[in-house]
Amino acid sequence: MTTTLGIWAHPDDEVFVSGGLLADAARRGERVVCIYMTNGEAGLSYGQPSSPADLAALRRRELETSLAHLGVRERSFFGYPDGCLRQVSEQDVISRIHGALDELQPDEIVTFGSDGFTGHPDHKALSASVGGAMCLWDQPGARLNEVVMSTEWKDAFVPALNEFDAFLPGHPTASDDPDISLRLDDELLDAKVEALRAHASQMKNLFDAYGDDFMRALASREHYRVSRGGERAGTLSSLSNPKVVKVFDRSASMSLV
Repeated sequence: MTTTLGIWAHPDDEVFVSGGLLADAARRGERVVCIYMTNGEAGLSYGQPSSPADLAALRRRELETSLAHLGVRERSFFGYPDGCLRQVSEQDVISRIHGALDELQPDEIVTFGSDGFTGHPDHKALSASVGGAMCLWDQPGARLNEVVMSTEWKDAFVPALNEFDAFLPGHPTASDDPDISLRLDDELLDAKVEALRAHASQMKNLFDAYGDDFMRALASREHYRVSRGGERAGTLSSLSNPKVVKVFDRSASMSLV
């Protein structure tokens, strides 16, 4: 069985940037596992401060519902403090991620790129640790998908998202040349939007402010930079013209074109 492993800093990271990819893998009968470095306890709840313990419990409950919409049945938490991944021993994080890679033997790994997408320090620290763990694991056949933002997506959605302080100063960066662009079909898009909605403590304000049509448009495409054994996907003969992946239907949900 093919295995896809998502490695994330906080609950809700997975669906916002890669819900379509994860749902597609689950729909095709692959094993999909998500690992979270933290419980997301340092954030806000419906835009308001909350006790860390209460928020952690709430976000884990929301995550269960969200992952069910995506068809993801396996998840685990490493329990590092939210907002403090840069202060945690990097070697410890790398070791634990390496252990997960060794145990699960994933064919694809999905996580943040070095910019952290939103610029969140935990996202950036996680990206570096995943890279270190991948080097230790040294499995050239495994593919690492790092989420990136297209210029088109940035122009269309970042101004609205910044009304809610979604990005740190100097972010986001955008890629004019992603290796993979994923367009979600209606079934995957429905699943992703409902999975986003399930993270109500983090997403309700966006749904209320901009409505379902905006959120569907925001969720409809995903972009990735791909590497295998340290090489960019564009240099790999095993990926024929890897610039665009379109999702079509259940029987052939991902096709390289």
